[in-house]
Amino acid sequence: MSAKVDAQASFARSVSASCAYVQESSRRPAVLGPGGVFDAEAAETCAVAEVAAALAVSTRTVTEWLFLTRTAHPAVAEAFDAGRLAYAAFRTVCRSLAGFHHATEALLQRVIAVAARCTPGAVASAIDRILADFDADWHRIIRERAALERSATVRKLPRDQAELKIRGPADKVAALWRNIAAAAARGVTDPTSLPARLFDAAHALLTGAVSCTPARAVIVLDAATAAGLAGEPGHLVGWGPVPADVARRIAGDATWQAMITAAEVAEPRAGCSCRCPEHDPPTDSEPPGPPVPAAGREVRRTRRMPAGWTPIKGKLGSTTARKVREQVEYLRTLAPSALDRAVADPNGHGGFAVPPAGALTYRPSEAIAALVTALYPTCIHPGCAVPSADCDLDHVVPFDHTDPRRGGWTVTGNLTPLCRRHHGLKTRRQWHHRMVRDGIVHVRDSHGTDYFTAPGE
Repeated sequence: MSAKVDAQASFARSVSASCAYVQESSRRPAVLGPGGVFDAEAAETCAVAEVAAALAVSTRTVTEWLFLTRTAHPAVAEAFDAGRLAYAAFRTVCRSLAGFHHATEALLQRVIAVAARCTPGAVASAIDRILADFDADWHRIIRERAALERSATVRKLPRDQAELKIRGPADKVAALWRNIAAAAARGVTDPTSLPARLFDAAHALLTGAVSCTPARAVIVLDAATAAGLAGEPGHLVGWGPVPADVARRIAGDATWQAMITAAEVAEPRAGCSCRCPEHDPPTDSEPPGPPVPAAGREVRRTRRMPAGWTPIKGKLGSTTARKVREQVEYLRTLAPSALDRAVADPNGHGGFAVPPAGALTYRPSEAIAALVTALYPTCIHPGCAVPSADCDLDHVVPFDHTDPRRGGWTVTGNLTPLCRRHHGLKTRRQWHHRMVRDGIVHVRDSHGTDYFTAPGE
């Protein structure tokens, strides 16, 4: 780890020295404009070209270094100079904080800490969640402005190749990607690789060679957020977290179904003919089989509600996500020995004394799988971005095929999504996983380094 910090600090010194040279050279009177008047802009352009040539980087890269070092918050610049932030993370932090002029020192340190432990692709989303939590109104306004920055660009590559890049609001890009993935899946017998099938599908859709049948989108959000009473992020299955207002917009014409893990079912009112979860007894849509009492099910689902229906109840200002974040920060302060004692459910029974329906069956039911996929947007391995819908549902405490009652049960408190690569690390016992509390998964690598993944991250 120290080698990584040293390498990042060394690169930061190169960036700092380069910027200092450009700034000093920009004040040299040797570069004169028309009429012998000093031209600072021309002097800077000349110095940037000198640095770019000496370091074999583009002038655009050096210009970016200048902009970031001039605009970075002092605390962020200090973290970069000390090697706590890699350049990619430093750049993303600066871009994310652009226009955010009321950041407190505590907020900046929280952003820096998150950026330092995230993979480059996860930094932007992690900072967005922090800023939205700190100032929801500012975050909404800045996202509305960013939505205007839609673009499509093309770049030539070697060997007669090219790259098409599309940028825009996440929900719209996700819809495009679902259609491409669905079209590619229809050619699963094609012997070509998946990336090649995805390109062929995108080409066919964009050129009109095939018709586009919109893929189904599944959005998960709590009742309070759906009703506009809270602002917890929604979860677009197969994509990841989306802000509350985007989730409500996507769900505006959706067919609803509530997933109930614990509830008190109210008695139907006299003469009530509505079909709402409050007065409609929970049901499920599992394949036909022996009837299971509602009390014996871990997850129950209401009947599907028509488009336009909105939940009418919910806790104002839901604190669930904040509570989980606080738990994670607390767990990070514990010594390894204390962490070993923090496991809430070492037997993998999810807190149940009696196994609920399906707990002793290896494959989870559709309802359980849907809930686990909704709780964890991606593979729970640190930094992995594979959508949970494309992962295996792994038993944290292994399922015992010879004596299911003795092993880890098939319940939400013992299931997490793992992509094939990281599932293999756990199966080979190179990495170790444990469920701690509130759905937080403790992951320890082969060197004893501890990581935590919480629901919604």
